Amino acid sequence: MRRVLVTRAREDAERTAEELRRRGFAPLIAPVLEIAAIGAAMPAENFDAILATSARAIAHLGEGPEALDAPFFVVGAKTAQALVARGAHVEASAPDVAALTELLRSRFAAPSRFLYLAGHDRKDDLESFLRARGHAATIVETYEARAASALDQQAAAALAADEVDAVLHYSARSAAIFLALADAAGAPATLRARVAHLALSEEVARVLREAGCAEIRVAAAPDHQSLLAALEAVSR
Repeated sequence: MRRVLVTRAREDAERTAEELRRRGFAPLIAPVLEIAAIGAAMPAENFDAILATSARAIAHLGEGPEALDAPFFVVGAKTAQALVARGAHVEASAPDVAALTELLRSRFAAPSRFLYLAGHDRKDDLESFLRARGHAATIVETYEARAASALDQQAAAALAADEVDAVLHYSARSAAIFLALADAAGAPATLRARVAHLALSEEVARVLREAGCAEIRVAAAPDHQSLLAALEAVSR
């Protein structure tokens, strides 16, 4: 199994493709989501802290984060690096949202005011935590992931010729969009019957099962390296 379809947004897909080539795979980039800035304005208010769980939220922030006075509490080294590069003060960086909520729990015992820079499509974990603790949260959506209108032509041709061995899926939404675009492009039944579908999580796998995909492997942990490890395992 060597030819692998990468469905994530183009910038991320290109990095993934490079890693796949180093591992001996032949990647095909077929983004099903297109990242676009929303152009949201920053509120003219004071906050105790600013939250961000994605470097994309910073990359698509129109106003420079250095103009925001409150300290940043973020998820991920890339998010922290993006802020530091733009002159912002990062108070702390956590590896994931669960760790960030624990950090906020210890730092902000009393109800506080937060600004959360986020994408339009996101999980509710952080916001639910803030509400449950009595904090006030202002959400500013800086970007959105728009569904692509069609599957990449090269990818569609490879599917039609039954030349794709595996597909990497990173979210339930993108998995559903990919299958819809593949069907619209006339992908054969082998897409569901033979092609291996690698899912980042059980939530993603559920979408694939409901769509009739037979060969599904779920990453041991919901992260990129675990997904590639699952691909390596199924390729042996």
